[in-house]
Amino acid sequence: MRWFGGFGVPAAPPRSPDGHVRLWPTVPGCWTSGSWAGHEVRTSWHGTRFVAVLGTCGITHAELARLGADGVPDDVAWRWPGSYTTVEVTRAVTSVWTDLSSAWPIYTTTADGGTYWASSSRALAGLTGARPDLDRLATWLLAPSVPVLLAGRSAFEDVALVPPGHRLTADAEGARIDRMWRPRPRTGSPARRLRTELAAATAVRLHGAAAVTSDLSGGFDSTALALLAADQAAPGQPITGVTVHPAGRDSGGDLDYARLAARHSGIEHRLLPLTGEHAPYSRLGEVPATDEPAPSAIAYARFAGQLRWIRETVGTDCHLTGDGGDSLLCTPPIMLADLVATGHHGRAVAETMRWARLRRLPAWPLLAATRRTARTSRADVLAELATSLRTGESVTKPDGHIGWCATEPVPPWATADARDRAAALAHQASAGVAEVPAGLFATTAAAEGMAEVGRSARADIQLAEHAGVQLANPFTDSRVIDAYLSVPLAERPGPASYKPALAAAMDGLFPAKLAVRTTKGDFNPDHYGGMRANLPALHTLSEGRLAALGLVDPAALRRTLTMTAAGLPIPFSTVEPAVAAEVWLRAYADAPRVTWTATRPGVVAA
Repeated sequence: MRWFGGFGVPAAPPRSPDGHVRLWPTVPGCWTSGSWAGHEVRTSWHGTRFVAVLGTCGITHAELARLGADGVPDDVAWRWPGSYTTVEVTRAVTSVWTDLSSAWPIYTTTADGGTYWASSSRALAGLTGARPDLDRLATWLLAPSVPVLLAGRSAFEDVALVPPGHRLTADAEGARIDRMWRPRPRTGSPARRLRTELAAATAVRLHGAAAVTSDLSGGFDSTALALLAADQAAPGQPITGVTVHPAGRDSGGDLDYARLAARHSGIEHRLLPLTGEHAPYSRLGEVPATDEPAPSAIAYARFAGQLRWIRETVGTDCHLTGDGGDSLLCTPPIMLADLVATGHHGRAVAETMRWARLRRLPAWPLLAATRRTARTSRADVLAELATSLRTGESVTKPDGHIGWCATEPVPPWATADARDRAAALAHQASAGVAEVPAGLFATTAAAEGMAEVGRSARADIQLAEHAGVQLANPFTDSRVIDAYLSVPLAERPGPASYKPALAAAMDGLFPAKLAVRTTKGDFNPDHYGGMRANLPALHTLSEGRLAALGLVDPAALRRTLTMTAAGLPIPFSTVEPAVAAEVWLRAYADAPRVTWTATRPGVVAA
């Protein structure tokens, strides 16, 4: 596992992880662990100031030297293309700037009289012997689409998450966290800004990579990255687009769009037929340990199979994915309440009617939800959510998800203890949440969504590292996020419009037929088939660690799995979190702990 971290007083860390490498030879309290390429660890120092940029970053040697000489500016997280974290050490103070999506999440824990920080929560859990945080786990199981409930928490007890776009300052007195980034509405062409930043994000991945591969699903996001990579590749630097498809089905749907895009000069197209061995819910016992349940855990057989295939057949050293594109570019429905709250009633009605037609819902409940959301505080919404979580009596409403919380039912397998834990975090969030100014509802929701996507995608990156592949998600890069979330409300498309900014940004690169596409491929049949094929193993999982912890009623979960596999109208959101969490708990329990060694007398090593 690749990670980095340090101690608040870097000159005298009480403990350090086994097998670590110092960032600077004379500073023992900042390190990396695992295998890193040279361009991923960039360091500079001048006098008593030491600076490191970790991850993929477009900073030049001269700019890095300037940071060492003059200090790190507080906009460093979105100053250069790429996905990176910046660390500055001055005498007895360490400062760490987090990126805007937590693509490199930074965690902290208190031990040995000071603050340890790291990009891996599992590494810090190894330091302190921390157990999985059951409050967070229960809340993630019951309300996975409300990330504000989990703000500041990791998957482990007493291991905290530094929010994205913030600066952590740690010294002998403790740690302080300050916010550095807020969305800044800017004029100008959103499409031009998006094209510029996506191109730069793709180009920085090409630097230092010999064999770049990319998902080429036939959708907007991965296709955009593959085409931008091909346009910017150096002579003799191949870009391989990889399209997965059901075995025996060589045309139709996503595959046709992928083939159109693959005609672009510079793309070598490879097809990977999916068979029964790649089905969702297969090979769950092989999922390795990660910092939290991985988004691709359910589809691990396909995910790991694809990565191993491209490593063996292409020799990839960088694989691009479109993860994060939907969360960033699909306008949240709460934008309709933004329009009402800012007095744009005519457009609010028009966009709500379009949304109702797209979702095939009656318009009046959506119009009522838009008006209600515009007039209801976020604290009140979270308090209502807390009540529904505790009672388990939530009701799905035909409101088109126009609100701060998606109206999803509490799973029938949730125990009273799980509901109480989730309700307590919802009450806590209600008491502490900041109210959002009118006109920034959608931007705030998108920023929180990107923070969830970026941080959880780190677990997928850890899965990919286990398969021997370096994964890159340019849509979670800070400059890409900052560019798109700077679009003012008046210029933001409605929720019924499918990524018009990306279509415009890729004008001249997207095939004409793809540019007007308004749908995505449907993988639900694959999930139903995989669940049916693996139902006995899933029934066994239902009686596992979650049940032993008192968070899941095993009989109720088993019934829910059976009914879902039979094709009854039960949302996958009521079963997939439970399966992913159970797989994660088992993998964590079976994996060796990250070990630490005492570097000062009197300190007990872990």
